Amino acid sequence: MIARFILPWFGGTAAVWTTCMMFFQTLLLLGYLYAHLMRRFVSPRINWLLHLGLLLIASGTVSVIPPDSLRPTGDGNLTLEIIRVLGCTIGLSFFVLSSTGPLIQAWQACSHQGQSPYRLYALSNLGSILALVTYPFLVERYLPMDSQALFWTIGFYCFSIICCWSGWQTVHLKTWPGADFSKLADEDGKSFKLTRPCLILTLVWFILAGTASIMLLATTNLLCQEVASIPFLWILPLSLYLLSFIICFDRPAIYRRLVFMPLVVVGSVVAIGLVHLGLFTGLAFQIIALSTVCFSASMVCHGELERSKPAPDYLTSFYLVVAFGGAAGGVFVCILAPQIFSGFLEFHVGLIVSLLVVLCVLILPTGTGAETNSPSIKLLKYGSAMAVFVVLAVVLSSAVYFLDPSYQEGLVFRGRNEYGLVSVVEKDGYRQFINGRVEHGGQKVGTGKELDHISYYVPESGVGVAFEASREISDESLNVAVLGLGAGAMTTWLEPGDQMVFFEINPMVVDIAEDHFSFLKNSAGDSRVKLGDGRLQLQKEMDSGDSEPYDLIFIDAFSSDSIPIHLLTTECFELYLNRLKPGGVLVAHITNRFIDLRPVILDQSRRNGLTPILVDYQSPDGRLNTRWVLMTKSSDFTNSEKVQSLKRDWAEGISPVHWSDDYSSVAALLNWSVGVDLEKMNADLKDSLKSSETSVEVDFGDNNEANQ
Repeated sequence: MIARFILPWFGGTAAVWTTCMMFFQTLLLLGYLYAHLMRRFVSPRINWLLHLGLLLIASGTVSVIPPDSLRPTGDGNLTLEIIRVLGCTIGLSFFVLSSTGPLIQAWQACSHQGQSPYRLYALSNLGSILALVTYPFLVERYLPMDSQALFWTIGFYCFSIICCWSGWQTVHLKTWPGADFSKLADEDGKSFKLTRPCLILTLVWFILAGTASIMLLATTNLLCQEVASIPFLWILPLSLYLLSFIICFDRPAIYRRLVFMPLVVVGSVVAIGLVHLGLFTGLAFQIIALSTVCFSASMVCHGELERSKPAPDYLTSFYLVVAFGGAAGGVFVCILAPQIFSGFLEFHVGLIVSLLVVLCVLILPTGTGAETNSPSIKLLKYGSAMAVFVVLAVVLSSAVYFLDPSYQEGLVFRGRNEYGLVSVVEKDGYRQFINGRVEHGGQKVGTGKELDHISYYVPESGVGVAFEASREISDESLNVAVLGLGAGAMTTWLEPGDQMVFFEINPMVVDIAEDHFSFLKNSAGDSRVKLGDGRLQLQKEMDSGDSEPYDLIFIDAFSSDSIPIHLLTTECFELYLNRLKPGGVLVAHITNRFIDLRPVILDQSRRNGLTPILVDYQSPDGRLNTRWVLMTKSSDFTNSEKVQSLKRDWAEGISPVHWSDDYSSVAALLNWSVGVDLEKMNADLKDSLKSSETSVEVDFGDNNEANQ
């Protein structure tokens, strides 16, 4: 919920969620450390009194809605800014919540001696899953954000009362009583290990917990970078991660190495294939495949954790190590990986360690029975180990491919930060700017045609229509704002006297546009770049009243195929209209493999009295398909010759979908089919060529030939 609140403040990037996860994992570690210290050094009575005081302070200072004073300026580090906001709002409350599990289990071990408290760990994770599943489908859908915060605050007060009552059952104890667990066994009838955990076992706990955390966050990163940073895609991997905890700690018999370890091995091969060929695979397949490998790896890690859990006397130290491993995984994915790797190689790291866990289980002795030592069992184990070695080599080869730039043909630059992965590739005199897996502008180099209109910005595209139609109805110079810089190719439409300001949140994109492309430095008009989220920057302009309104505003701030949802909400459209001249034009670039944004644009146009003009463009070679929507209140613009010649009819049956800062679901807009619809591209291109003056016969052939 807090991530949903602050998402518009930080450009809608997936880093908001992963940083929140890292923050909460770190606080979870501190909460477990607090519980461990209370259990070890403080009596139950003093423990209850101290925790009561902490609950009272947290209840008096609980704050879910961040105040405007915490809004970022755009100049600071994204991760540190998010941590600052979280620490000033929900930090103390979550710290108290994070200590609850180990404390209540420690209290229960006192008041219900001889009973295993580990099932309460599974129960707490079941509660987490129920909350996660209901949030996008019930809470987010039917409650505005203010109401969500109110109900959560009331829930926190109720929790505080119940927590105090739970601890009251042990307040009469002056010391923690020793318990006899010699006859206590887990669900499989296996007795607990009563000796103090050794250093090696503690290290194994840390590695297993850290690996599962890396797989969770790396999978979430991949999904959100390619689709959208939305609660549904945050929740799916996290729910599977928690489900593995529930299964392993409440029903450990369900965890079978013979089932889940092969799933990790096969899933690793499929996942690596998706990393390299994701552009040509459907959304549903990507989500299912990545979720499967995340779940199977989590089951293996948490299953092995459960098998090695200590007696309840060492419960808090066990949870402390598990939390430490989870927090370390979060720090690795959110802070270290963007600094170390130029690609999403933390996913490879998670797969490699998961495969090594499988390998260790296969190679190391796990039993002393005659069955375990039989030649057939040994042959099966070592044969399986060889298969794991092969898959491990495949994953390592994939990692080397991304680590060594020479493996990628024509690679000029590749970089990564908290906003995603960007690269520059040059082939056959054409230099492309790639954001994620998708081209976001390009330039001809060494041909004398560096300032030609190409890629998404040709005269037949929405950009060309917007500029030429605007000049058709007025001779005045244009004042233009563009949300999203890309390579800066939009400047090719400027004429002397025109002004264009780019709002770009990613500083690496600015460096690429200035160092690897010449659009900005050679533009005919006055072009400049403002670093920061476009919505926040427009809001600052409106509040200050210093800048002139715009003739054209372009929304072109996509990262790969990820949707900047906060730029398409009702509140943001009100801001656009405030910054537009009365006859100005708002232009949205809605090309996307996975999400059809026409229903959202149609709804916002109707609500604001705008006429939406759909412009689809397919390049003659069929490699580029781009879709723009131009929105305006100007009848002169709508009736201009350029608009009338290139506008497309809206498809029948499109139902408007409303997005606001309170609610923005993409469920009804998702395209679950193949990422590149070759058959549709073939048909659309034929239709467009038939309507042109040139007579051309085009046939891509069947889908297999076109794909090759």
